[in-house]
Amino acid sequence: STEEGWFYEGAGIYRNVWLTKTKLLHVSPMGTFVTSKIDGNNAKLTVRTKLQNEKNTKISCEIENTIYTKNNQIVAQGFQKNLSLLPGEQKQYYVDYSVINPLLWSVESPSLYKLQTTVRENGVVVDSYETSFGIRSLYYDKDKGFFLNGKSVKIKGVCMHQDHAGVGVAIPYEVQKWRIQQLQSVGINAIRTSHNPPSPDLLNICDELGMLVMDEVRLMGINEYHQRNVETQITRDRNHPSICIWSLGNEEWAIEGNDKGAKIITNMQKFAHQLDSSRAFTVASSGGWDTGIGMTVDVMGYNYLSHGNVDAHHAKF
Repeated sequence: STEEGWFYEGAGIYRNVWLTKTKLLHVSPMGTFVTSKIDGNNAKLTVRTKLQNEKNTKISCEIENTIYTKNNQIVAQGFQKNLSLLPGEQKQYYVDYSVINPLLWSVESPSLYKLQTTVRENGVVVDSYETSFGIRSLYYDKDKGFFLNGKSVKIKGVCMHQDHAGVGVAIPYEVQKWRIQQLQSVGINAIRTSHNPPSPDLLNICDELGMLVMDEVRLMGINEYHQRNVETQITRDRNHPSICIWSLGNEEWAIEGNDKGAKIITNMQKFAHQLDSSRAFTVASSGGWDTGIGMTVDVMGYNYLSHGNVDAHHAKF
């Protein structure tokens, strides 16, 4: 009744909803995470798998990991045997694999891989879980900018809300894909999801077409409610190679330019880095750069309002 919001969340169910049925021993929801480190012609993959035992008894099991190319060629495979979980326990397991001469995910060549996770109890398959991912490296240099697979990439992006003209927020898959293709046709190579977790369809399309993504959390804060939102979003989305940075907030005018905001983002980043240490974090700030969030955030986000000298802030921090 007072003003229009930053975006329209919609009402009702406007994305796909899935009911997942599992055995009592299974991979936890969003329970896999694949990261890569590239060294010459070799990629070291770290595969994390979180298992959940909902039985009332202790169990022993094994995990089989198989990594496929887009053409279903096996490039790595292995077993984690003699694993045990107590009643009701969730446990995360780690294993490393090497992939020789990997096909790297990039804007020009968005190569994808698939991890097939198979869980066996007493030799019987009880769960099979599929994870799409890409192999690539990314980092930010304070003077030279963004690097993808060791190459400098200039990010030419747009801020894109979920709703689409003439359709609303319940966007069909083909419209999502068409929109990304239209953006690429005019030279756009990145989108910022504003200002809420994006549709999984959108992220799958960006993976497939080679569009970089800033994945944005809606609300800043450090209580359990805010942390749960951050955890759900990052664990859901962190296997998407298109995501090159996380955003932890947008234009929180009351706190972005003061010590309170700086303390909040420090704690949010500390928590979020536990979920994904392979990417940097940013916040879209519209002011108070030298006295608030701009003192502590990994990668500074300057919004369109003029509240200081960007070069001076860069030199200071």
